[in-house]
Amino acid sequence: MTEPLLTRRRAMMITAAAAGGFALGSGSQAHSRFEWRGTALGARGKILIAGFDRTTSRRLVRSALGEVERLERIFSLYRPDSEISRLNATGRIRNPSHDMRILLGRALRYWRITGGAFNPAVQPLWQFLADHFAADPSAADPDPKELKQRAGLCDPARIRIADDGIRLEPGMALTFNGIAQGYITDAVADLLRSEGLENVLVQLGELRALPGQTWRIAIQSAGRSIDLANGAIATSQPAGTVISANRRWHHLIDPRTGRCADGPSSVTVAARNACLADALSTALAVSGTPDLSTLTRTFPDVAFLVRTPDGDVRTAGTGTIAFAEPD
Repeated sequence: MTEPLLTRRRAMMITAAAAGGFALGSGSQAHSRFEWRGTALGARGKILIAGFDRTTSRRLVRSALGEVERLERIFSLYRPDSEISRLNATGRIRNPSHDMRILLGRALRYWRITGGAFNPAVQPLWQFLADHFAADPSAADPDPKELKQRAGLCDPARIRIADDGIRLEPGMALTFNGIAQGYITDAVADLLRSEGLENVLVQLGELRALPGQTWRIAIQSAGRSIDLANGAIATSQPAGTVISANRRWHHLIDPRTGRCADGPSSVTVAARNACLADALSTALAVSGTPDLSTLTRTFPDVAFLVRTPDGDVRTAGTGTIAFAEPD
């Protein structure tokens, strides 16, 4: 069972508007705004640019979408010729790209920091579950012995990284679902910033704002909002992709137990970049009962928003950004 990059994770459930409107520049470009909407990374995307003429904005968006295409050729499980697909198919890839090395390094770091809740080697378990319920979503739960066997293949410590390449042990496979969308969002935002832009909002599954304009972000899944400037937001929720009729099996799988998380109905993380927010939101959603105190000590500039199944909302974090109830 294959699918476009990361579409199984979740819908963001975030809408955005400029907080207080635009007040940029002078003359003919004052208050100008360009908005691109389309499909990127297998999902609906949006790029908002303020203060530039339409011709320049269109050119910059074309460059941004070219960057998305380049990175999909590295990280997309949907493309059989992507780097990650070739690695999973053969168990080895020689001379991996710079981006592959960077993202794998970050993924392994977050795996260690989160005690295994974030796991880039979970793909064999996900594939087994997806195949199990593909023909009949009402099928009985998988055999616990088979789950344990697949979970045994999900050990990132068995990934071998050398100067000349990356190797996986037989049966292993990687996925960057839960981090690549944030990484690509950051790459697009950084590309636009290198062109001199500041008042920009990039929404490619995850959301990143460049310095300048403050954006009022409404987080619909939790009934909260946040004013965001020079930061990022990511949301994870089990309802993003449900694969069984009883809704107990979905895309947020904990390889430590071989089962899907039975915890928060949604987790939103605001951080300095979308890659970090993406990974932490995934880890918290997988954890079932998130330990926010540990993460707030490890990441003091990160804000966390957790909505429980009964509707209670918990927030944590002492950074410069904070969640608030809607006006």
